[in-house]
Amino acid sequence: MRRTVVFLAVLATTLLVAAAAAATGPPSVTISLSRPSVVFGGSVTLSGQVSDNKAGQTVDVFAEPYPATSFSALGSSVTTTAGGHWTDVVKPTIETSYQATWKSATSPTVTVKVRPLITLTLVKLSTGSFSTKVTAASSFAGKFVLVQRLTTTGVATVKKVTLDATSSATFRVHLHHGRNRLRVVMPTSQTAPGYITGMSKVLKVSR
Repeated sequence: MRRTVVFLAVLATTLLVAAAAAATGPPSVTISLSRPSVVFGGSVTLSGQVSDNKAGQTVDVFAEPYPATSFSALGSSVTTTAGGHWTDVVKPTIETSYQATWKSATSPTVTVKVRPLITLTLVKLSTGSFSTKVTAASSFAGKFVLVQRLTTTGVATVKKVTLDATSSATFRVHLHHGRNRLRVVMPTSQTAPGYITGMSKVLKVSR
C-alpha cells in the first residue's frame, strides 16, 4: 500500500512537471514597429514581449541597415517591464531591418523604410524663386525632384529639377495670383536604393 502511495505521488509530481514544461514551452520573443516608415532624422519605437512574461529580463536588439547582409548589435540591452514587455527607440538613417533576441530565442524580422528629408523654401517672391534640399545618409547629386502645384482639382507637376553636388537646387515657378500651394516630391526611382519616395511639406505662397 505504501509503495502504491509513493508511486502515485511520484507520478503526480512527474505529470505536474511535464505539464508545466508543456505550458511554458521554448522561449520566444516578439517584435513590432510603432510605424513602418520614417522621415530621415525621425525615430521609431520597437516593442515586444518575452514568453515568460517576467520583468527584469534582458533583450538584445540587432539591426541590419541597407546594404549590410548580417545583423549587428545596436549597443546596450533593454530590460523587460511588467508582463515581460520591452521597448527601444531607434533612429534608422536608411532602410533597416531589426530583430530581438532573448535567451535562445530570436524574433521575426521587421523593416523600417526611410524617406529622405526634403525642404522647400521661398527665395524671392517677385521672381518666383525657390530652393530645395534633400537630406539623407546618401548623396542625391544628379538625381531629380518634381515640383508640384496643389489645387482644388488635384496635383500637377510643373517642373523637374536636377539636384547639384550638395543635393540642392534653386529654381523658378510661375506663381498664380492669389494663393499658391507647392511641394517637392522625389520618387522612389530617384531615392532608391535604401530610401522610398519623399516629399516636402506643402508651402503656401500668396502674391
